[in-house]
Amino acid sequence: MNILFASVGDFLTLEAQECLQEWKIRYHVVEQIGFEHVTSYLRFDLASTLALVDAIVCMADTNAIVFPYSEESDRYYSALDFPLEKALALAKNVRDLPESCAMRDGRKWRSIPFVIFCGPLDSGGLLVKQGQTHAHILPSTHPILAIDKIQELVDEYQVKVLEGYRSVGFLVAFEKGRAQIRPGLTLKDNQGENEYYFAPKDRRRNTRWVTVKRDKEGLRQDVELFQMLLDTGATETQMHRFFEEHPAILMEARMGIPISHGPKFARPEKQVPDFSFSPILGPHTDKRVDLLELKGPGESTLTKGLHRGFTAKVHHAVDQVRDYGSYLSKPENIEAILRSLGYVPDVPDDSKLAVLIGRSPGNEADREAWAQRQGELEVRVVTYDEILQTQVNQLEFDRLHGPYMLRYTTDDFNPARIVTAKNKKRK
Repeated sequence: MNILFASVGDFLTLEAQECLQEWKIRYHVVEQIGFEHVTSYLRFDLASTLALVDAIVCMADTNAIVFPYSEESDRYYSALDFPLEKALALAKNVRDLPESCAMRDGRKWRSIPFVIFCGPLDSGGLLVKQGQTHAHILPSTHPILAIDKIQELVDEYQVKVLEGYRSVGFLVAFEKGRAQIRPGLTLKDNQGENEYYFAPKDRRRNTRWVTVKRDKEGLRQDVELFQMLLDTGATETQMHRFFEEHPAILMEARMGIPISHGPKFARPEKQVPDFSFSPILGPHTDKRVDLLELKGPGESTLTKGLHRGFTAKVHHAVDQVRDYGSYLSKPENIEAILRSLGYVPDVPDDSKLAVLIGRSPGNEADREAWAQRQGELEVRVVTYDEILQTQVNQLEFDRLHGPYMLRYTTDDFNPARIVTAKNKKRK
């Protein structure tokens, strides 16, 4: 999940800090905004139209007694504070946003889940307050229980979003724990709208199926298909299409919104990165864009012999992504960058550049050579096994299913049957 996180008073309790740490470990992308700035960000900041968020989480777990500073008396004094009431007021502000206030995929900000975690002093009146707002008010709890509840609420919300997609002309398919969408023949002029979706703000340009929701079984299927592609020698093009169809994989690995084949630079012509990554809150405080160049998983990455290092293929890819980074600062490319990203990076030289290529080193000597050469580069060289591991780790977190067991090459995994069933549903 992508989470916009705020805290009443902008003060993080130890419990809130533990939540942030645990959620990020579990590959949820969490970005913070000062409590007082959330409404202005959503209502007036153009960055909010480039964001991609699944829930707004507000911590109202601070004590009711605060100690503000008085300049007149030059001392601190005690006063009452009402964090839950402030959080509820923010929730109402979000609910009152205009219908046209939407994210980069057209989902309306006013309709996404708004979750409030409150302290024990406020928990007594939860049932009464819950009935007075659309927000979900929950007592502060263990970080894992908290994120599980947020996920449950987001899942319920996503079901409604999918129903809304159908109403405006999208095709929706469900298979093996995944929900996928693609534009239908009836989707014209980008004018569809419902309670959750506002088509004129949708920046997506995909023409194929894209996964927009997956459960544990869907995650498991992604892992199995990913492993199969790597072990059967998939090409660079096949891997690119796989990432386009399942964007959550790169989003969770690179902690940003993956934008395929953009920007298409004007100078030099016909030059385009494989993937660019934008912050999940858009260019609100961070206007950097990260770039990723893909090469095939079967490419060799280390040379043999005495003076070991990265192969010519790796160095060529590194030079390629460096050039893309330099193109971001060329004035003649501003129009193309704006068209693709929606903003111009402030300091292109600070962009994180990376190359995705090959498999992870298989022995200690290879790992030492890799680490040494990586330390000499400002460009990050990433293997497909590293990306795959971010997905496998999430299966390991699922205690109900126990340790992850690979089903690829066993009777439990049959990609032909999966493809056949998928095609039947789409006819």
